[in-house]
Amino acid sequence: MAAKTEAGRSRDALGRRSRFVRQRTEKRLILGQRDLEILQWLYRYRYLRQTHLQALLQPVSPKRFTERLGDLFHETGLINRPSIRPPQFDARSSPMLYEITASGIECLASNGALPHRAVTFSQRSSRSYSPQFLHTMMIIETLLAIEKITQETPGQRFVPVDEILARTPQHIRQTPNPLAVPVTLEPNPKHGVIRKRRQTMLIPDALYGIEYDKDGEKRYRFWALECERTSPAWRSRSDASSTALKRAAYDALIEARTYRSHWGIPNLKLHLVSSRGR
Repeated sequence: MAAKTEAGRSRDALGRRSRFVRQRTEKRLILGQRDLEILQWLYRYRYLRQTHLQALLQPVSPKRFTERLGDLFHETGLINRPSIRPPQFDARSSPMLYEITASGIECLASNGALPHRAVTFSQRSSRSYSPQFLHTMMIIETLLAIEKITQETPGQRFVPVDEILARTPQHIRQTPNPLAVPVTLEPNPKHGVIRKRRQTMLIPDALYGIEYDKDGEKRYRFWALECERTSPAWRSRSDASSTALKRAAYDALIEARTYRSHWGIPNLKLHLVSSRGR
């Protein structure tokens, strides 16, 4: 049950502020380095849960960290609590989800603190749930786990997509989606799903790399990430989406080495993650 304060602000039965509607108390906040780090991680990944941010930033007091996130949402408008959640989402038992706002991005830019992005998701409405959001979070959590492991491994560095795209040819960077790469598929015994020659555009869910030291020299490996939640392993029609078709497309891309001219990277592997566990 929601109650109303004298100021007309919506609160729950325990007198707590709404979790999704900003309610300022005119509390004076001075932004610190930790606040900028929160904004940087949100800019880098677009959406992060409170638990993600805690794992990344390792606050001394998780309780105060949670309160600080609430202050950044209610008092500054630098971050949002988007309402893109599955129908089964329990607002009180599930970790809060955050995203950076346009004001938050301006704050980072004015401090010269904009990081490279790890994802290139376009802006979506913060008021509507879409099944694709579960796919979005699967991509984010996969990349975040890879980056965290890389951070903890001596001599390694995670290379995000913005850093990769900064090295691509200018005419590719200026396209609507620089991740879209042309691929020609030819019928072959290895991929029975391809029954006739066809051309298509391949768009990975994400592109990332890992820099590592070998004999005192920096080396790089790059991966195209594909996260599969609902695509079947096989479809009867070769023009329909399936895991088998994606594997065939990536094999063709890697064999032709188109990634070199398109993204300016020296190598590429497919990293396929499936919710089916296969």
